[in-house]
Amino acid sequence: MKNILVTGGAGYIGSHCVKRLVADGHNVTVLDNLGRGHREAVEAAGQGKATLEVVDLRDTDGVEAVLRKHDIQAVIHFAALAYVGESVTDPLKYYDNNTAGSVSLLTAMDRAGVKRIVFSSTCATYGEPTQDQMPITETLAQNPINPYGGSKLMTERAPIAYARAHGDFAFGAPRYF
Repeated sequence: MKNILVTGGAGYIGSHCVKRLVADGHNVTVLDNLGRGHREAVEAAGQGKATLEVVDLRDTDGVEAVLRKHDIQAVIHFAALAYVGESVTDPLKYYDNNTAGSVSLLTAMDRAGVKRIVFSSTCATYGEPTQDQMPITETLAQNPINPYGGSKLMTERAPIAYARAHGDFAFGAPRYF
């Protein structure tokens, strides 16, 4: 059993992750600003066993406090804005929330000594591959065509650099299609 923090755990995908983690016997803390998530999703998914902490990811000190309070050992990071069209009309909102918020999370993790994270990324980091580049593989060049994909790609790069500087840090970044 581990103490796991799920950022964005009040959203659709995050709440399903919470449900699975609780079913597997983990101690789950959800960190969500409830901007697009729902308290009820955590209550339903967590079956009364998950704790909700309403904190914005960009509040580094607040995130660090949650990590320490719940003795978090690993993070699963779903918190992000994810509307492609909105990212085109309001790109700074996406870089602030998705990229800066993720750097804030990594900073809080560094301060609290948390060394494991799974970051929920996206296939939007690849842009629009040509027909001869299909199926998409990990070796395909990443060339996002919208700020949503760009913000996620920048976020992927931060833990790569951090892991190079800190050999005991580990992360994964699945990209959903």
